[in-house]
Amino acid sequence: MKPQREKFVTELATALVTVPRAAIVRWRAAMGLMGLGLGTSGVGLTWDFYVHEIVRDVGEVESIFATPHLVIFAGIGITALGFLLSLVGVRFLGGRPISPA
Repeated sequence: MKPQREKFVTELATALVTVPRAAIVRWRAAMGLMGLGLGTSGVGLTWDFYVHEIVRDVGEVESIFATPHLVIFAGIGITALGFLLSLVGVRFLGGRPISPA
């Protein structure tokens, strides 16, 4: 193998197996935020099910701004924020070259 090609192969292999610590931190934050959002939506859905099916407390006209619905929407928003954080981390911060240690 030519020396130039050897260097390229070594750098490529190092880049494939080496993940920067900052990338792992961003990934964990994004996954944690999405998990929190899904959990919040689950609580809101459970609460809404309880109100509608178990208590059967349904008014004449139920508002979209009822408290269980707001919890569901907040969970969806938190999940979307975590997803956007992961996209920004990969798109704008993940493309930096990795220098072999």
